Amino acid sequence: EPWYQEDPDLVVIVGRQLLADKYFPIVNKEQDNSETLAADVIISQKRIGNLPAVRVPYFPADAMLITKLENLSIYYMDDSHRRVIEENPKLDRVENYESMNIDYVVEDYAAGCLVEKIKVGDFSTPAKATAEPGA
Repeated sequence: EPWYQEDPDLVVIVGRQLLADKYFPIVNKEQDNSETLAADVIISQKRIGNLPAVRVPYFPADAMLITKLENLSIYYMDDSHRRVIEENPKLDRVENYESMNIDYVVEDYAAGCLVEKIKVGDFSTPAKATAEPGA
């Protein structure tokens, strides 16, 4: 929605692969020491589209979500925590079983944008074809 476009709290939550693909060309090329230092600064800031990039575990590798972190919530159901502790002498250990009802919620769908199935392409200029003599 238009009223969220200039929000200073927006971040880009990205998958592991997209963040790595963006910075590989900077790291992999041979360059002067000053350029290497500049590349280190760029990589340490991790930005996409001038927004801070955040990598979270188990996020799809080929997707990005633009939103505010405060727009994402975790809800725990009251009295849903269950725990059982059993002694298992056969294996010489104590076994702990736990479960809890947890829900992950996007509070306002208008404050976010999800982009999926992103493929990184090669956009370098192709070499010019040379005409064969006598053709």
